Amino acid sequence: MTFVYTGKGRRGAQKDTAPPEQKECAKQACAIQWCLAKRNHKEHLCKSYIDDWKACCEKAIAASKVSSSEVSVK
Repeated sequence: MTFVYTGKGRRGAQKDTAPPEQKECAKQACAIQWCLAKRNHKEHLCKSYIDDWKACCEKAIAASKVSSSEVSVK
């Protein structure tokens, strides 16, 4: 059985200045780490998790650009 750390650690210590994609997509990033650990760090076996994370990042970046442009217009 592969060990994957699931303790609290510094998980709650994410800074307010962290990029939006880091805040929004933490669940997907953890899923990638879990998959890689379980499959002996073979990226091609975790492609779906990586694609989910990339899509989440793109969505978070686009949303932050829209909200920042709304703030600058007002």
